Amino acid sequence: METEIFELITRYLTSLNLDGDTLRAYTIDLHKFERVLGNIAISNITKDTIKDYLNGLTSKYGQRVSLATQNRHYASLHRFFQWCLQEKHTNENPMENLPRRRPNKDLGEAQPGSVIRSLKREQVEKLLRNAQTTREKLLFTLLYTSGIRISEALDLNIQDIHDGTIHINHGKGNQPRQAYLSKQTEKLLIQYLEEKGNPTSGPLFVTAHGQRLSYARARQLFMESARNILNSDGTQITIHQLRHTFCTERAGHIDSFVLQRLAGHNDIRTTLRYTKVNDVVAKEAFTNFDDWIEYKKKLSDDSTNKPVRVINQIVQ
Repeated sequence: METEIFELITRYLTSLNLDGDTLRAYTIDLHKFERVLGNIAISNITKDTIKDYLNGLTSKYGQRVSLATQNRHYASLHRFFQWCLQEKHTNENPMENLPRRRPNKDLGEAQPGSVIRSLKREQVEKLLRNAQTTREKLLFTLLYTSGIRISEALDLNIQDIHDGTIHINHGKGNQPRQAYLSKQTEKLLIQYLEEKGNPTSGPLFVTAHGQRLSYARARQLFMESARNILNSDGTQITIHQLRHTFCTERAGHIDSFVLQRLAGHNDIRTTLRYTKVNDVVAKEAFTNFDDWIEYKKKLSDDSTNKPVRVINQIVQ
């Protein structure tokens, strides 16, 4: 009897060695696929089946999903069917030669990754003012000033932070790395720990019942604090934009390889995406260099004329 899709998805997800956020995304995408199609045999899934499924994806409000969301589902399914092929559960990948959805420029769509949405300083300040507790203020400030991922922040233990350094034991790809505390964040951390009775170990961000704060709850708290704070296109800001803002604000001000290390990017090309969008920094760099050239020229002119001025002073 041929293996059905639900069992294959379960086996596949168990085989993955991914960080929490990535694994969660694959789980959500694949189980949604299984719910829509039903628990059918993999041989019944064709290229047209997947194409119709992807084109029919809608949000909870009944609107067609964004280009980025559809392409995420595409990537999740493609990797799953590639695994099925490697494990000999199927003789072919039904997604072979199935193109991704192209951006519709008339609708303002762009290729995923080509547009990075960062927050304005006043938006961040409003978000922090709206935060109800020190816990939320600390979490949002930590993401904004250190650039760590939300999954990395929620995974932190109190003992992971000392001497101004954040020791991330399981970054993206389960790789350890370090980030750093700003003075603003350090003050909030001290206040937060004092309110909790100064514990020295255990999860940093916890619920009222002492359980580690979940991503779903953290996102809900963010949405409550971010009410009426919108992007320029009218969409709601997201918690991930705090990290984008960290990178965007520093792009051009510090070396790209240093920023890559601070952000925990495996590929420098990911970091360079932020330098492309920061026109303000580009203009500042141009002006500063232009001013520096003029200053050097003035010093050179002053040095050339100095002997003449001295002789004139002596003659007089």
